[in-house]
Amino acid sequence: METKKNNEINERVIEENFREILDKGLNLDLNDPNFKETPSRVARAYKEIFTGLGHTKEDVEKIFKTCFPTDYKGMVFEKNIIVFSMCPHHFLPVRYEVSVGYIPDGCGVGLSKLVRIIELLAKRPVLQETFTQEIVELMKKYMHTKGAICMVRGEHYCMQIRGVKQKDVVTTTSAANGVFLTQSEMELKFYESMRNS
Repeated sequence: METKKNNEINERVIEENFREILDKGLNLDLNDPNFKETPSRVARAYKEIFTGLGHTKEDVEKIFKTCFPTDYKGMVFEKNIIVFSMCPHHFLPVRYEVSVGYIPDGCGVGLSKLVRIIELLAKRPVLQETFTQEIVELMKKYMHTKGAICMVRGEHYCMQIRGVKQKDVVTTTSAANGVFLTQSEMELKFYESMRNS
């Protein structure tokens, strides 16, 4: 999750440079009503799309700060978490379908917290492999777990609308720690839950 020290998104810089891309790069008529406000729209959109660039350690701690005591020994499993990100190589959208699981160690988080942290991590240009690994690393760091696991299925528009133009390709990545690495039956249980739920 390393970003530049000053990670404030500068809308003015984005707007000015996107105007130049449209005008000089693509030779579009900026007096056309369709393009006149496009640079400022893109700047505002980028500020929203890339809000994850400005997140801090405190933001992450705030998401995970509330913990609920529990004696539950089984797996907590969430599936079909849909988030969007950007490919860092072509700056084209990626649609992610995320599934996560963890074994509480005396404490559980609110169900929405996992979704919030996944959304935060997705809102920046990031490799799918890195995105996947960071999810379980943050769960390990900030939650009371005996182990965490994650699987991400990504539809990369950089492969669908350009280059190889494969509209049905899905890229799958996974990461795990704790009991999901040391006890193979726990990892199998996660994948069975994915298939059967």
